Amino acid sequence: MGRAGLTKVIVERRAVHAGVGTRELSVEGDGPTVVLLHGFAHPADAWRPVLNRFVEVGQSAVALDLPGFGAADTAEPGPWLPQGDRFLTEAITHHSGNGQVLLVGNSLGAVLTVRAAASPLRLPIRGIVAAATPGMGWTPFVNAALVGNGRTLARIATVGAPHYLRQRSMDRLVGHLLYGDRTALEVPLVRLLSSQLYDRRSTRKLLQHALRMKIEVDAEPLVTGVTCPAVIVHGRRDRIVALESSQILHKAIPQSRLVVLGHAGHCPQLDAPDAIAELARELAMALPGDPESA
Repeated sequence: MGRAGLTKVIVERRAVHAGVGTRELSVEGDGPTVVLLHGFAHPADAWRPVLNRFVEVGQSAVALDLPGFGAADTAEPGPWLPQGDRFLTEAITHHSGNGQVLLVGNSLGAVLTVRAAASPLRLPIRGIVAAATPGMGWTPFVNAALVGNGRTLARIATVGAPHYLRQRSMDRLVGHLLYGDRTALEVPLVRLLSSQLYDRRSTRKLLQHALRMKIEVDAEPLVTGVTCPAVIVHGRRDRIVALESSQILHKAIPQSRLVVLGHAGHCPQLDAPDAIAELARELAMALPGDPESA
């Protein structure tokens, strides 16, 4: 069976964690369940390329829509990270059963992944893979675009243009920001995000949300206390989060492993799904306490 047909094996269902209604994309398999957490403004569908790889190898996994994104309930007013923490804590408890889960997060999802691994609640986490974790360094593009509380980017993104031209421009911009390897670009996945930018009002709202989220993430102290096996991943062509951010996190987590993917961008699960799936499988299959797992 080709990979294009494997998407039919992914099961979509509704779930509730910490009182937040959400959508889950799951695949059946063996081993500890891999819980996949997307980045800002993405839905769980951003993990379909990795879920398809897990189908091939028979790995149990589930991707979640985080509060306020995708088909999940709207987030409550106020700081988002505590809401994300509560949501993920219940999701981990639910999907661990009597065992453990492996957490894999990208960008904002990576922030939650690291926070859960460091939680004093001692959650049943076998290991983590954190890709493009923000908060400790941004690229020159992001720093320049957000000068003046985001007014620079807002002016560019809200310029009036014919719909077809705006759609094409936003598709190209989002593809450029998310992918490092343009040959891996899948238009339907790009449009899951770029479609939120097709009209000026939606664009302005999303940019304001992004700026608030950046301020919240940047204000958090460096996470310490992660003791489970950890792999820190960064795409060499990430145009949003600076490599320095992952390097700092790697140094803060004893015995963690830093993996830099030469041709990947901000979302390695999109343009390097084989690498992400393999890293997750290595941790999922490693024996607890195995030094090679980190």
